[in-house]
Amino acid sequence: MAQNVDSASHMFFLTPRYIKNARLLHKGVVRFISYKRDLLPQAKLNEITALKVELEGAIKNRDTKRVAEVSKQVTKACEVSLPDSGHSELADNVEVFFVAIVVALGIRAYIAQPFKIPTGSMQPTLNGYVARPTETDPTPNILRKAFDYTLGGRTYINAISDHDGYLRERDPVTEHNFLLFFPYCTVHFQDGHKLNISSPYRQLMDEVEEGGLGFPRHTGARAVDMGGITPDGKKHTRLMTSSPVMIRKGQVLARGILDSGDHVLVNKFAYNFRAPARGEVFVFVTKHISGIENSPSFVKEHGAQHYIKRLVAVPGDHFEVKPPEMWIDGKPAKEFGTKRVGEAKGDYRGYATTSAMRRFNEGTLASGEYLACGDNSNNSLDSRWWGPVPEKNLIGPALFCYLPLNRHWGPIR
Repeated sequence: MAQNVDSASHMFFLTPRYIKNARLLHKGVVRFISYKRDLLPQAKLNEITALKVELEGAIKNRDTKRVAEVSKQVTKACEVSLPDSGHSELADNVEVFFVAIVVALGIRAYIAQPFKIPTGSMQPTLNGYVARPTETDPTPNILRKAFDYTLGGRTYINAISDHDGYLRERDPVTEHNFLLFFPYCTVHFQDGHKLNISSPYRQLMDEVEEGGLGFPRHTGARAVDMGGITPDGKKHTRLMTSSPVMIRKGQVLARGILDSGDHVLVNKFAYNFRAPARGEVFVFVTKHISGIENSPSFVKEHGAQHYIKRLVAVPGDHFEVKPPEMWIDGKPAKEFGTKRVGEAKGDYRGYATTSAMRRFNEGTLASGEYLACGDNSNNSLDSRWWGPVPEKNLIGPALFCYLPLNRHWGPIR
């Protein structure tokens, strides 16, 4: 998301989120009074109006305790204020539905937000997408397919062309998202025909030897190295067709098994009340990190992205990568997560360094700077490459892996 906890809210945002939440509630109360004034009993209207004024005063004084108390009181007063109006069951259900949407959006904006891990930079702590190509159609029966998707986030890919035609030469394959968390690719033909494949672009484009589904090889197209690397250390490629590529109906485009990245909940509220803790997994936005925005692989059209890494050092720390360990202030890091990576046991390989990372292999963090490293150190584009993360970019700690229901399910450490 090192200073003391009492100053954390001032440290990270000019306007603390509890103040933003209170202002949002205040706006809702004002609208409630405006819309329901003619239905409210006078005594109840006076009570809600008085609580609204109290809330305004608590916000102005930035009285955390009083803001919380008055928020509860005014919320309860509004909930029980209206007499039974005899709404139909349908109307009640519709109202509950829209209230639930508002509450969910509020929680996502201010308290907890779901994120999906796209890459393997945090493996084995958290999984990104993992593709395993197959020679034959891997699709099982419909019950097994539904079971594997629900519990393990597994998708079976058997993309067969349903069309004869040439691929268009510019961006023949594009990536999209359904409901934010379900990426898929669209294959474009010159005549306008389209075909969707339920795979992220990177996993679809990677060669079979690299653990991808090998779309270019199946089609005769070619993937061009665009320079730079992705957040998990892979080459940044883009499919190009310098000459027309013919696709036949019935031709295999991609085959394999795709395991979804982990879904995690991130606490967007925590860093208002405490400083970020060394060793925890956290999410930050890449906006204005020059080492990222100036890299060859940065796509301006996509804008800033959210990255998830482990916070290995905080302001004032002197850090040094001594493979396989991360050292803080002259000693091996002692925090559970960082220590686990540094021990290089099991699937953990320890912290690595190369000449390309030399600039940020060692140093002392200034005020407001945080060091972010992937647990999959050999395949992670992180602070060792592009430097520290500024405090204004921090979103919050990763709390819980809620999907899929595999060994990663539960609190994140």
